[in-house]
Amino acid sequence: MKLTRDLIAILVFCFGYRLYYFVVLHPGLVLYNSDSVSYFVHVNIFSGLIDMYRTPVYPYILKCFEYLSGQHFIRNLLLFQQAVSFLSIIPFYYISRYIIKNRLLVVAATLFYACWTRLLQHNVNINPECLCIAGSTLALFLFVKYLEGPKTHKAFFIGFFPLILTMLKPVYLVALFVGLLFLLIRFVLIREERKVLYWGLLGWLTAVAGVWGYCEMNRKYNGYFTLSKIELNNSIANIVISGAYKYGGDKALIEAIDTTKQKGFYTSVYFLNNEYTDDYTQRSKDFPAELLPTDDMKFYAGIPNIINYSHERTSLFVQHSQHTMVYFKYILARTKDIFLDYLGILLVVLIEVVIFTYTLIKQRKLAWGESLCILFVLVQFVTIILGGIDDIDRLLIPAYPFMIILIGTFLGISISFGQKLALKRGSRS
Repeated sequence: MKLTRDLIAILVFCFGYRLYYFVVLHPGLVLYNSDSVSYFVHVNIFSGLIDMYRTPVYPYILKCFEYLSGQHFIRNLLLFQQAVSFLSIIPFYYISRYIIKNRLLVVAATLFYACWTRLLQHNVNINPECLCIAGSTLALFLFVKYLEGPKTHKAFFIGFFPLILTMLKPVYLVALFVGLLFLLIRFVLIREERKVLYWGLLGWLTAVAGVWGYCEMNRKYNGYFTLSKIELNNSIANIVISGAYKYGGDKALIEAIDTTKQKGFYTSVYFLNNEYTDDYTQRSKDFPAELLPTDDMKFYAGIPNIINYSHERTSLFVQHSQHTMVYFKYILARTKDIFLDYLGILLVVLIEVVIFTYTLIKQRKLAWGESLCILFVLVQFVTIILGGIDDIDRLLIPAYPFMIILIGTFLGISISFGQKLALKRGSRS
């Protein structure tokens, strides 16, 4: 990658802007919440210390900086996150230049990615979202580099990289799906690439084996064949919010929810999955003492540590509750609400789907980069609708780089269409 004048100017501006934002406007800013506490877990996947709720990449990073930095642990961790975020501007610029193409829009999209407050603040947040932003950008960059020139090592990393992302955050299982679809479609359509694509499929199978192996270790040491048991918490939260729990068929669990939900639906979650309370109590002891507890940290710490219900019992209760018309209507209403809340970006995605489908049929040309962005965004929304809870903005963080690219592409298409329309009118006159 060569540093162009535009990119150098962008990096200088963004470095200055970030210094101003974090040193002048918000000196010493550190963001954290109860989720941050949950990542302070002792993990060592090589000796059987496997956490049921958090995949190991971010807990390992925390422990590494804690070990190396001592009392400067938080400062150095945030500097690391800031550095990763800043360096990710470079691949994002090259992605934009490849997909968007319009120079002004490329610069605008890159500046927006680098300076948007919603993304910027995660750099000083103790959670993996900052690394997810950079991870999504790097994943798309690998695809773009492959499209520029298919090579065996590029194909392999397209298949393999989702394993690293999934170990950072389980939501990146969608990257495994997107990567496989990309490899299979090119395998079918482009015969001359097949020898290269075999390496991509090998990388993908390696990633699947890694995910399966981690789930197997979770089963061996914790009793659950899963990437993360946090999905159970989200499922319990959704049946409580929807009211579908009343049809779960377990009177004791229904009564437990009835007596606790008025204190907040997550109180019921902790009562039904009290193993999480045990873990949260332990992790709170390892959370940096200089960071004062937030309101939600105090709330969770105050939930009584009662007898644990078995995983099998709560899972069966959740399944019975979800297989009801009440829950189905809740998912439909949730879909409608999310669609209305994010109407702008979803309309952009749908318009681009129509345009690229028309181009594919008319010109036999597939817009690979744009299609990857569309696919990832749509799959991300489906995942959130089915398994997410509140704080949708945070759940969408891994998809934001793709959204910015799609908006830039849409603006480029609109400008091009306007120019062609103006030329037609000029020729008629």
